[in-house]
Amino acid sequence: CGITPIATRATDSGFETNDRIGLYVVNYNGDTPGTLLSGGNHVDNMQFTYNGTWTPSTAIYWKDDSTPADFYCYYPYGNDPTDVSALPFEVMADQSTEANYKACDFMWGKATNVSPTEQAVQIKLNHLFSCAVVKVAAGNGFTDEALAASDVQVKLNHAMRKAAINLNDGSLSPQGETGSVTFLRGTDNEFKALVIPQNISSTADFITVTIDGEDFNMEKDFN
Repeated sequence: CGITPIATRATDSGFETNDRIGLYVVNYNGDTPGTLLSGGNHVDNMQFTYNGTWTPSTAIYWKDDSTPADFYCYYPYGNDPTDVSALPFEVMADQSTEANYKACDFMWGKATNVSPTEQAVQIKLNHLFSCAVVKVAAGNGFTDEALAASDVQVKLNHAMRKAAINLNDGSLSPQGETGSVTFLRGTDNEFKALVIPQNISSTADFITVTIDGEDFNMEKDFN
């Protein structure tokens, strides 16, 4: 079985060479779907590496010519989790570089009731985290030219950066202490960061924009 790369990832354009995903395959018992377990599935957390196509770390074979299966896929690949219902993941506090920003992306997908086939199995992956975007606009003392020439940083404050992800259904729960996340600067003074979906109560420094060393805070809550 192969996997067709139909999903995008943090680059906003597609997977990149040497990206890795993990795959679980769970057989049916007759017409009844099996249960995804941390171990003992038909396939347990098999690593696939992308080099233009998805290359598995070993071959996958069907149990027989009639048993269907469910496929569970996630990105990025990690070591075998002790609990597939609470896979730990943490976004970086500093996402000001493209490499750090990309490393914070997490995607999950599932293909159900797949019958034995020689064709590639299509698994659509969904981004589980929120992409927060802040546009810093000129005005009230700042021109477009001045902003473009300035050292500008954007931070989201009071946010949890850890999550426990359930590979059964792609649900997640934010965990841990709160802190700040520094955004990646793009074109036209647009900044973005990948954030665990969560509720943040109203605070005086929900967003901090730093321009040439001077902080400007925005008060807001967010769900």
